Amino acid sequence: MTPLLFNLLFGLIPTMAFAWSLAADERKDEAERVVVTAQDERRHHQVFALVYGLWSATLAMWNWMSGYHRGWIALWLAAFMAAFAIWARNRRSRRSGS
Repeated sequence: MTPLLFNLLFGLIPTMAFAWSLAADERKDEAERVVVTAQDERRHHQVFALVYGLWSATLAMWNWMSGYHRGWIALWLAAFMAAFAIWARNRRSRRSGS
């Protein structure tokens, strides 16, 4: 599999899973909703940021071990750091009661 196809395919998997999750939740009636409150929705987004960060770190390591271009490694490491920063900021704000 070419590096471009590999990175695009596996980079979009968690994004599409998150989009499908939100779309499925929007189609439910109020009584059936999984994400009921704003706090639940924030928590859902926080978990997604953590999972996406771990996924992008895994892709960076895979690219590094496969000998793909350094640009792919840098891209996924940057995505990991951004997702982890979002997760940490949300977790800190939740702990402080904001």
